[in-house]
Amino acid sequence: MDFVTVENNKKSNTISNSTLILMAFATVFFPRLLSYFGIPSAINFAHLLVVPGVLAIVLAATQVKDRKQISIAWNLIFAMAIFGIAMLISALINDVGGINVFIQFILQTEPYLFLLAAIVVPFSNSSLKRFRRWLLGFGLVNLVLALIQSVLLPIGLYPRRGGTIEDNTAGVFASSSGSAGNYVSCTVSVYFALYLLKFKSIPLWIRGSVLLASLYQVYISDSKQVFLALFLGWILLVLTNTKKPIKALMYAAVIILCLALFWWAVYNLDFMGPYLNWIDRPGIYGPEGAATTTKLAAFRIVPTHYESPLNHLFGLGPGHTVTRYGGWMLRKYDTLLISLGATTHPATAEIWAVIRDGWIARQSTIFFPLFTWAGMWGDIGLVGLAAYSYIGYVIWQKICVDDLGKFMMLSTVVLGFILTQMEEPGHMLTVTCLIALCWHERRLKCSDVDDI
Repeated sequence: MDFVTVENNKKSNTISNSTLILMAFATVFFPRLLSYFGIPSAINFAHLLVVPGVLAIVLAATQVKDRKQISIAWNLIFAMAIFGIAMLISALINDVGGINVFIQFILQTEPYLFLLAAIVVPFSNSSLKRFRRWLLGFGLVNLVLALIQSVLLPIGLYPRRGGTIEDNTAGVFASSSGSAGNYVSCTVSVYFALYLLKFKSIPLWIRGSVLLASLYQVYISDSKQVFLALFLGWILLVLTNTKKPIKALMYAAVIILCLALFWWAVYNLDFMGPYLNWIDRPGIYGPEGAATTTKLAAFRIVPTHYESPLNHLFGLGPGHTVTRYGGWMLRKYDTLLISLGATTHPATAEIWAVIRDGWIARQSTIFFPLFTWAGMWGDIGLVGLAAYSYIGYVIWQKICVDDLGKFMMLSTVVLGFILTQMEEPGHMLTVTCLIALCWHERRLKCSDVDDI
């Protein structure tokens, strides 16, 4: 495949492509809000076709000539192809339905397909600014709506669709079924707020207020695991950036101070009580404790279904364990998906039984055995995990140009150990979109690149 490099009408084509990318992002960002207010829930699946379709159009129409952009594009394509091959081998070994392969592949590579489309657009400084303003507008809508929900939900002036008030304090990601969109919403708000900090043309008090509001959203939506993921993501960023021993000691001192302040707050401030509930119960974390046995259930159950050594390498097949598709979507839309040829596996039901028959997972999702890394290992095995990690390696090495991008990647990796937020399109496309924006800003090297 050759990228088109025609120079004629460059400006109009660039604007058209950037608009298509923005529309694709919108199909991921806003569907839950629309379905929350009565639009058929099928709109939540539109992005599965829109994002790949937009990528095809952009690749066919792109006029990029920059060798670096083309090289990065091919690296991403190659990495995703390796991942796709690993998934196909797993599907063949385990006699998996074709719809499983398609949905699982799209769900897990959609953010990188989007990133590929965003990278090959030859943005000019003016078109990048327009794109950025729209994107930041999307992020602001999510944050402001969540703050409004936090006020209107308790007094009954905003509709509540199942779950708790905290579940519904989820901005544009609130779901009609009361699912955990609050985690996605507040994480997205924090990422946008951190991105906004770089624009010195905006008064510092405004940027600081947006960041504080996003952290407040994390608190009022009872998203304790998001605070944990952000903190661990920051620690991992420090460790990856620290090469000098003196700096390492300084950072270690700051981390220890933060932990000490947190520990003091947990035992002395009433509003930190929810954290104390889980910290002050050491018995649940031992080798036979409820937290340990529940969280690691997939690693105990999945191997009991292996029928050959190949299962160690390629798992039980796409959608057959506890990824977002296999553990959640196939459970919720089983009639529709099975009619389309989807296949299921008893391992999923057995892991859900651990949740049903226990108590701790129903108290906090942080103890759920259904999380991305366990599901990916269960579905496509060690080879699949390595192939997926290679995609991340390409992005880290070739596209992450600043600490913000690295922090978002690392905190997302942590979230992948908690639940399936790492497979949520709204979260993942926000991460890859902001990484692409930072990369283009570095590529353009414009004097006014920090001007909104």
